[in-house]
Amino acid sequence: MRIERLGTDKISILTELFDYNDAEQMISECTHDIRNGIIDIFVLYDDNVLIGELHAMYECDDKNYAVRNRRAYIFAFRIREGYQNKGYGTHFLKSVLSLLEEKGYREFTVGAEDDNLRALHIYQTLGFNEFVLRKQEEYQGDAYEYNLYLRR
Repeated sequence: MRIERLGTDKISILTELFDYNDAEQMISECTHDIRNGIIDIFVLYDDNVLIGELHAMYECDDKNYAVRNRRAYIFAFRIREGYQNKGYGTHFLKSVLSLLEEKGYREFTVGAEDDNLRALHIYQTLGFNEFVLRKQEEYQGDAYEYNLYLRR
């Protein structure tokens, strides 16, 4: 297993883990945000097979989510089917949180949909227990409703 920070030239690989309604829009947005230091995208490989992704946002207009050098928002946390329920997600998230702590981040937020029991279990196990807010949003025509949790 190896974790890498994804470069802008490889963003299209994320379509292996999620079926975007508009992949070009996602690639453009992520490229912009990486180049401007707003996000990093971390990926997990098993040999040369992409098995996970996790995005970390460092600044946001809504301070509940992210505050530069203090609070990072973790989102788009995905593990490839067939690799789930084997500890890869927990290892991956713990490793990325450690990398972010080395950069000075001490608080982390995550959004979890009510029916995503695997993610909720991982988040609670790793200390994301403080409810912050309930949020509804839309991305590429799909609606999402989730709770935002904080780990201090």
